[in-house]
Amino acid sequence: MSITSTIRLTLLATVCMALGGCSETGDAYIANIDPNPYPPADGPGEAMDPDEIQSARRIAAIIEAHLTNMYPNGQIRRDAHPKSTGCVDATFTVNNDIPAALRVGIFAEPGRSYRAVIRFSNSNEDPTRPDRDPDGRGMAIKLFDLQPNQVPMTADPLAALSPRADMPFVAPDNMTLAGSPSQDFIMISHPVFAAADAVGYRKLVGNTDSTSPLAAIVRPFVALEGLGISGIKNAMAITSLKIDNPLYQRYWSMVPYRLGTGPSAIATKFSVLPVVTPAEAAPDPADPEFLRHAMVRTLAKQEAKFVFAIQPRTETTLPVEDPRVDWPESVAPFHNVATITVPTQNFNTAPRNTACELLSYSPWHALPEHRPLGAVNRMRKVIYETISGFRRAKEAAAK
Repeated sequence: MSITSTIRLTLLATVCMALGGCSETGDAYIANIDPNPYPPADGPGEAMDPDEIQSARRIAAIIEAHLTNMYPNGQIRRDAHPKSTGCVDATFTVNNDIPAALRVGIFAEPGRSYRAVIRFSNSNEDPTRPDRDPDGRGMAIKLFDLQPNQVPMTADPLAALSPRADMPFVAPDNMTLAGSPSQDFIMISHPVFAAADAVGYRKLVGNTDSTSPLAAIVRPFVALEGLGISGIKNAMAITSLKIDNPLYQRYWSMVPYRLGTGPSAIATKFSVLPVVTPAEAAPDPADPEFLRHAMVRTLAKQEAKFVFAIQPRTETTLPVEDPRVDWPESVAPFHNVATITVPTQNFNTAPRNTACELLSYSPWHALPEHRPLGAVNRMRKVIYETISGFRRAKEAAAK
């Protein structure tokens, strides 16, 4: 591209972004989005962004507009991670040797086990995208069997719909627990996030979800402005991963979470690591669902195991409000606190797959001892609850 063309493109991008003509704004939806009560920024290392609450409303409105355009008829899928590669039963057991300082909330009782449903997924918004394409890979854990005094901060609004009366499950299928209080742990296959703050997050979502033909042209400029160079590198790394089997992949929380309550609470991140990664036959690249089929083959013959590890924040220089920045393990080591066992099972049935899509996972389905921290997490409360309600209302209207 010539210097003249570059200058023209830069001017076009600048004007387009300044006028908002290249971005989805969600104007038709924002009036109905109530962010209250919005989470306070009173946890370890937190500080509220002045534009944060309005950015959360705007992002939710943009996503509603985008989903309406994507799904003008029929079921509205998740805006992120819409393609599941499998919802599996699992057991989450707190280690007997968990360090005393980490015996908080879900981890308070060594040896205690929780039944769980884990959803593995691809992050791209296109649910028909083949598994061979590079992408972020997700792991969302929903723990049941909470004690009466273990009350999540928000309930699962879609869980009551799953399973439906016309989809009976046979015990001990953990999907029968849907609707019970749960602790959710949300992870992806990369340790850090792409956006640093509320405004950058909003600009990125607005441009990504735009239907304007100019949006693709100016997207690199929006990315640079909204994410910065480090965020762009993170975004490229997040979306470029190819894997052979979700059961043999490591996952991270990306963003921080509180451990404990009151003055003694600390900021942490968490990660899940496979116990073994056996060599397997290379997947068939012609199979667009090969990750699901790989999980089916594995769980037909053997169980899968993961270690759940917590990374306490050891220095105040490790940021809570900028999830683009990694917490080096040499400075803040992980501690193994629980074991996840996925037993042999047949999870790939039509009733279970349908019920899985009705489940709602959120970082705010959490005990107060595991409250999400940072601007991205605070905004996610508004965004997740708004989009979940939007999807639920659309489904009810379609019946």
